[in-house]
Amino acid sequence: MKTLVIKLTDEEYKQLEEEANKQGFAILSYYVKYKLLSQSPSDGINNSTTNVTQNIDEITKKLERKIQDMVNPFTAEVENLKQRVADLSEKIDEIESKKNEEVEVKHEKHQYPQQPSGEKKKTAMDILKSQGAIYESEVKLKNPDLFFEKIEKQGGKVLYTEKERIAVDVDFFNNFVKKLSDIHTSDDMEAQKYLTKQEHKLFQKLRQLGIIYFDNNIKAWKLSGI
Repeated sequence: MKTLVIKLTDEEYKQLEEEANKQGFAILSYYVKYKLLSQSPSDGINNSTTNVTQNIDEITKKLERKIQDMVNPFTAEVENLKQRVADLSEKIDEIESKKNEEVEVKHEKHQYPQQPSGEKKKTAMDILKSQGAIYESEVKLKNPDLFFEKIEKQGGKVLYTEKERIAVDVDFFNNFVKKLSDIHTSDDMEAQKYLTKQEHKLFQKLRQLGIIYFDNNIKAWKLSGI
């Protein structure tokens, strides 16, 4: 450690002492050092505070990085689980859709005969063609909307009435409409003679709903509201 010797007059020494007292220095040599180096008394404290603050910032950043490193694997795992759940949900939807497409029409009044093993399973369109018409009120369906929507997509016709939907085979229905124009009697029993069993059933349904009526002007049955 180096020593610096300064010679002062009594007046200069007294002046320094007074200045040192005013500045709060109890020891004159500290005040001289302060004057020579122009160092504020609080600089040391401020520097220490700054260093502490910087250390805290560095520690905080290190902790944040450490926490982020710990969290990242869990975040990735959560994203992976979310993707797996989405995939499973999509597969379940596909399975449900297939089940609905393969739904069998079960008549509430009778069961269709069992098909021999090895034979191709009948579809809704196969049953519709054989029966001519399927009535919503007489069948049990898991998803009626999907059933009738599929009938239309596959070429069938759906009659939307106030009480129910009726799926009809297009050829069956066209033939039925043609026959109506050839029936010139309003008597139901007489009209039945011109129709098959399936056609007469449709005739009665549509007559009750007011969809077909006998036109006295042309003496024939007509359709309305379809």
